[in-house]
Amino acid sequence: MAKHFCSASLTATLVAGAVLLLTGCGSGSADDAGSSSGDSAGLTSLKVGSSPTLTNASLYLATQDGTFKANNLKVSPQQVTSGAQALPMLLNGQIQFTAADPLGAIKAISEKMAVKIVGQGSVNATEAAKDSTVLVVAPGEVTSVAGLSGRTVAVNALGGLAEVAARAAIDAKGGTSKDVRFVEMSFTQMVAAVENGKVDGAVLNEPFVSQARSAGLTDLVPVMSTSMPTVPNSVYLTSESYAKSHPEVVQAFSESLDTANVTLSKDPAKIREVAAESTETSAEDLAKIVLPTFPDQPLSRQTLDDLQTLMVKYGILDSPVDLSSYMLVAQP
Repeated sequence: MAKHFCSASLTATLVAGAVLLLTGCGSGSADDAGSSSGDSAGLTSLKVGSSPTLTNASLYLATQDGTFKANNLKVSPQQVTSGAQALPMLLNGQIQFTAADPLGAIKAISEKMAVKIVGQGSVNATEAAKDSTVLVVAPGEVTSVAGLSGRTVAVNALGGLAEVAARAAIDAKGGTSKDVRFVEMSFTQMVAAVENGKVDGAVLNEPFVSQARSAGLTDLVPVMSTSMPTVPNSVYLTSESYAKSHPEVVQAFSESLDTANVTLSKDPAKIREVAAESTETSAEDLAKIVLPTFPDQPLSRQTLDDLQTLMVKYGILDSPVDLSSYMLVAQP
């Protein structure tokens, strides 16, 4: 079964990371934070906080197929479980980059955390058939999103990306999300919780969507393609100090991710090949799950601004943040 880096709770964990740093979680200073080293082959060695998930497949592909090496980088993914763990490590220089939830990253920036967004992983599909995030229900219980009013839906993190996306999808399809009660629950518990009536629905991603279908649960609405198509599932961050002191390395890292994303966008079968080595998803699950979508273009600020619009609408942000100075290249 796949492991997922889903920042529970997304906003809280990233902000908690800042608190840990400010209270002396590490001994690094602004001057030495984010140091990286070279090896005998002249490659710059980097540690990147990540998790072995399909969302981050481009990072693992670039380490496997020589893309990083071609850009004079030697990347070692470091498994992290949350923003609370990753951000102090990033800002103290224990790692040079980290994958992050885009909602949590924007929230952290709104809290004046000294980070920059330098790239993206997979993005949300534009077609329902390719959407790997689905709100599922028990068969016959709820037949439309309007039927969710007064009912309970499980998400992996309250106030996180799944809840915001689900609320937007429900409202877009004619429901009233303010009348839905969201509860926090781990992905591994959700299918059984819907089956036994503990909750009325659940927002799942792969491979849990396929497991839910196998258990007889019903798709109610494809969540991400409905609410935030093309928005990244994950972004990559570096510290402001590292971006300032190592601009060429940051640029090379960003370009390597873009190259790997394009490769995966053209060859979806490659996603399964990478995942077979970099995740714990079984071959059986890999054969039947809906694969994530990878972009053939660099990260666009507009996609993050689209997310911010929903974050403001659903009370995660008071107002949008100007992300121009927080991105490596402020693509329109």
